[in-house]
Amino acid sequence: MRNHSWLALLLSFVVGACTGPDSEVDNGGTASRPNILLIIGDDMGVETLSSYGIGDAHPRTATLDEMAREGVRFNNFWSQAVCSPTRATVLTGRYGFRTGIGRPVNGNQGETPEPPQRPSGAPFEAPGGMGGANRAPTSGLPATEYTLPMAFRDNSELGYSTAAVGKWHLADRANGWENHPLEVGFDAYAGPLGGSVRSFFAWNKVVDGRATGITGYAANDKVDDAIAWIDQQGGQPWFLWLAFNLPHTPVHLPPEELWQADYSGLDPATDPMVNTPPYFAAMIEAMDTAIGRLLDSLDPETRENTYVIFMGDNGTDSDVVREPYEVDRAKGTIYQGGIHVPLIVTGPGVDRGASSESLVNSTDLFSTILEMAGIDVGATLPSGVTTDSVSFLPYLTDTSVESRRDWIYADVFPGNFDGVEDADYAIRNARYKLLRHQGREEFYDLLEDPFEHNDLLGGGLSEVETSSYQALRAQVAALRAGN
Repeated sequence: MRNHSWLALLLSFVVGACTGPDSEVDNGGTASRPNILLIIGDDMGVETLSSYGIGDAHPRTATLDEMAREGVRFNNFWSQAVCSPTRATVLTGRYGFRTGIGRPVNGNQGETPEPPQRPSGAPFEAPGGMGGANRAPTSGLPATEYTLPMAFRDNSELGYSTAAVGKWHLADRANGWENHPLEVGFDAYAGPLGGSVRSFFAWNKVVDGRATGITGYAANDKVDDAIAWIDQQGGQPWFLWLAFNLPHTPVHLPPEELWQADYSGLDPATDPMVNTPPYFAAMIEAMDTAIGRLLDSLDPETRENTYVIFMGDNGTDSDVVREPYEVDRAKGTIYQGGIHVPLIVTGPGVDRGASSESLVNSTDLFSTILEMAGIDVGATLPSGVTTDSVSFLPYLTDTSVESRRDWIYADVFPGNFDGVEDADYAIRNARYKLLRHQGREEFYDLLEDPFEHNDLLGGGLSEVETSSYQALRAQVAALRAGN
């Protein structure tokens, strides 16, 4: 089901862009600048994709598999442990202890209308567990934060238009609520504002500050909006943030046209929590099929000139996480099952079929995306803003380049800044990982023990292990003291 007000706004925006200041930019110069498409999958660790070769019985993901063959797969990418914190790190380039976003936003939220009735015959949907549940209210991203779309706006001579489509989960009453995606700098927004939809088939959609009920499969609607917005950009470069709710709960059987395997043996009317894995696989396949439709909609010239970035926002939910990860070390935790997620990038000049072992963090999307657009990050950031972002752009053309990071970091905590001191956190270098979980330190050799079975602090440390342990301990103390 299409939303006509969304299309009308797109048309009005394009007309304004063509007659505004950006029209003075040489079209040849702007047209040659790359487009940037950031795609975010919701609740999926590296074990969910066959291209990572971890675990077995993977869903069929033809589009993401093709992206891995066409581009660079990052093997040591860390998100944050849950959805809002990861989104905040991408949007600001700053760790959660600096922004106060350490858990899913659920505090001080505005009113939303009741969603429409689910259509007759829609599949049974089960909300599932709460692997990322809050222990205390968490308010939205502070309005004082400098963001990725603000940086595009502050470099308007480059001619970029920006939009966010899909899940947001950073808004509250204090930062603009339904207007928050526009307040942080995006030119247009359409999607479900909160962290999840009550139903994938009937849900509340916000279009540039106005809520409207939608009956129609959420993933299809997001891709429809993405295609419509891209089509309206003409020869101007663009940045699009596309965030799916899939494969987040509620668990369900997606429409058959989005399947890649045969799920005809599943009863749509049966509670999917009784036999969750095949439903979860079908949800990932539905997202992958939807991504494929979007990429296929781009003409060859546009596709060739577009960076496509796919990332997971956190690990797989405990209800559906698969071996080698454990149920109590999945989404919501700072173990590998909670923060080790996919990152795959294709685009102009990107190595084909390559993989990188460099350390990359979700904060790094901020600088990387800006550098892709030709924006000088240092010159653009307002004075006094500390960023934790390190561009991984050099790895895209040469994965043998030495890692620009010696370590990466992730944390999780409730209650905004009040929870920072007692946060669970993790920090790793190329080999070793130090974490604090519920006040207790653990230390792992990720080369020998990638799934964290052997806590080295349970026995004597070697000289090399002791050196890394002490260095990581000192680094995390210095980092967290600098907020």
